[in-house]
Amino acid sequence: MKINKDIFSLKPSATLEINEKVKALRKEGKSINHFGFGQSPFPIHHKIVDALKEHANNNHYLPVDGLDSLRDCITRFLLENQAIKTSKESIFIGPGSKELLYQSILIFEGHFLIPKGSWVSYIPQIKSKGGTYSILETYIENDFKLTAETLEEFINKGTENKQYILILNSPNNPTGAIYSESEYQKLADVCKKYGLIVLSDEIYSQINFDENYATSISKFYPDKTIVFGGLSKVFSAGGYRLGYMVLPHELKHLSRVYRSLFSETFSCVASPVQYAAIEAYKYSNDIKEYVSDSSSILSGISSFIFKNLTRNQITCTNPRGAFYMMVGFDELQERINALGIQTSKELSLYLLENYQVALLPSSDFGFEDKELFFRLAFVDFDGKNVMKVYQEKKQITENFIKENCPNIYKGVERLIKFVNDLQE
Repeated sequence: MKINKDIFSLKPSATLEINEKVKALRKEGKSINHFGFGQSPFPIHHKIVDALKEHANNNHYLPVDGLDSLRDCITRFLLENQAIKTSKESIFIGPGSKELLYQSILIFEGHFLIPKGSWVSYIPQIKSKGGTYSILETYIENDFKLTAETLEEFINKGTENKQYILILNSPNNPTGAIYSESEYQKLADVCKKYGLIVLSDEIYSQINFDENYATSISKFYPDKTIVFGGLSKVFSAGGYRLGYMVLPHELKHLSRVYRSLFSETFSCVASPVQYAAIEAYKYSNDIKEYVSDSSSILSGISSFIFKNLTRNQITCTNPRGAFYMMVGFDELQERINALGIQTSKELSLYLLENYQVALLPSSDFGFEDKELFFRLAFVDFDGKNVMKVYQEKKQITENFIKENCPNIYKGVERLIKFVNDLQE
């Protein structure tokens, strides 16, 4: 039997794989502190759920582009809550931003550029089409954000006149970092100079610890930036599988290409889900406040983790959004190597087996195997209960986390114990 070699070489998504492994261990009765899976822990706002119920009997195929009324809502939402000016005709609805990104990767020919410290699925998606890519160097001192200097240096080293497609993600998975306006302006200048296409993954935009939303690079490079977003993170609706993409005016001629590909693959997103999404993107004051409270909770938890790990010789990025940080044991590499552990994957297994802590190895995010960094997702708590308690007190303290987020609290303790054990 012959199988597409590019598909056959893929492995299961690292995030989904670790989640299944933790579920199996917990089923065996083991106490696991799960920092490996990045799903919003909060319930979906009741207004969105009610809209889904109301339209549950709608069994019609909808337009390939998506409901006009939904695209209208997203147009207004983007203008008012992300400072992106676009039109309904530029918006396409799909079964998650992940699928829309994949279909874009299928469409564009060229060489893809991935900053070190990027979401696990970008590279497998490129590999699945037999595409080529390069990982661009980033550094912990800058929370693993790509700089304009690194981008331009790479392009100038190229020997061929290639079309480059840069994939950016802010707020970032796995680091929690957010690009500032000045950082984006400098990157945009390089992108414009060399005519890059930018795929801007902004799925976490409103989960921002300092502002109402994260700036989009499309503000500085609207010509060839395609923006992606969706329900899964901001609205805690990963299982609804609805995303959107915004095609810039300069690439409007590709609408036909996208529409044709969508019609031959997923056809349209489920009707009830699209009607539920309308309620989400109306972004009424109570939903907006709910999202804001979610961000405040995540900010308080991330601050607790950052403070406790960094004062115990664990290197951390300083998250400003999303619900992740990268943690590293570079200061302890010699002691870890003395255990016979050389790679981040080996150390992740060691931590899971000996300290019951699940972390994703950095090798899944574009790092070299021997770089001992890991993605830590800080969402292993009962979101419904935590939201209720927070809305009564509007304050996140260490005691709050100990009482209401015990898996987070215990997981931090276990990581610190690992460090202390290394030094005995």
